[in-house]
Amino acid sequence: MASRSRAVLLAAAAVVFCLLGAADAKLGRLVVTGVVPCNTGSLIDIATSPVFPNADVELRCAGKLVAGATTNSNGSFAMEADLTSALAALIGGCRLVVDTPLIKCNADLTEVGSLVSYLQGPLTRLLGGIFRLFPAGFSFHGH
Repeated sequence: MASRSRAVLLAAAAVVFCLLGAADAKLGRLVVTGVVPCNTGSLIDIATSPVFPNADVELRCAGKLVAGATTNSNGSFAMEADLTSALAALIGGCRLVVDTPLIKCNADLTEVGSLVSYLQGPLTRLLGGIFRLFPAGFSFHGH
C-alpha cells in the first residue's frame, strides 16, 4: 500500500513539475535549517552531541547538488533552493550530506565517512511561497 501511495505521489509530482517547467513558473523557495552534530552512530542526538562548526553541508536531490552551506561556530546552517529544482524534497528524494571529515571537529573521530540526514517538516505550511524543512536526524555512514 505504501509503495502504491508513493508511486501516485511521484506521478503527481512529475506532472506538476512538467507543467510548471513548461510555463517557466516557480513553485517557491525551499529553506533548510538545522544543526550538524559532531558524532558517529545512527540518528545522532543533537541535544547530547557536540556541534560541528565549519562543516560543509550539501542538499542533494536525486544525486544532484541543489544547495549548500557551511555551519557557523554553533554548528548551525541555513540554505535556500528554488523549489522547482528541489521538488524531490517533497517526496523524500533529497538528503543532507556532510562530507567534511569528523576529525575536523574532534581529533578522536578518525572514521572515514559522511553524516547524512533526510528532511522533515510540515508540507502544508507554505508561507509566502516558502517551504521550511529541517534534518530528520543525522546518521554516520562509513565509507
